[in-house]
Amino acid sequence: MAHRYRKILKWTLYSLGLLVVVLLNTVVLGNRTFLGAKLSLVPVYVACVACREGHESGSVFALAAGLLWALSGVEDGAMFVLMLPLAAVIAGYFPATYLTRTLLPALPGCLLALVLCEGGVYLQRLYMDAPLPSNALALLGLQIAFSMITAPLFWWLTRWIGKAGG
Repeated sequence: MAHRYRKILKWTLYSLGLLVVVLLNTVVLGNRTFLGAKLSLVPVYVACVACREGHESGSVFALAAGLLWALSGVEDGAMFVLMLPLAAVIAGYFPATYLTRTLLPALPGCLLALVLCEGGVYLQRLYMDAPLPSNALALLGLQIAFSMITAPLFWWLTRWIGKAGG
């Protein structure tokens, strides 16, 4: 019985962490740019959860996170509903099956999640003939690089939540 409650506590804390990340990404850092690029923190957090919990649980969490992100009204958020679960399956499969669940295997998972999600948004805008700046690929690279800086922080947070939940 105690194991069930610890599991509920763990997923509740993961969900609260997601809400904090969404609020941080939209309210606190919503209008701020770093060298012209905005941060994208949701794919990094979701990839860290998927690397910590495995690809099955991580992909269900990623689907819920993508729906929350899309329903929050973010521009091009619908792409995240498709790409976040895909990224979580790939990012969570290799650490759970072949590697250890540590920070080092989580970093390529975070990078993959960012490339899939933000690259998908870029390709969608390119396909839909939306206005893009002349240096859009450079801004995409900066966005991915700056967002990857937060990966160790989110890994530490998911590791702490995983230990708290047993």
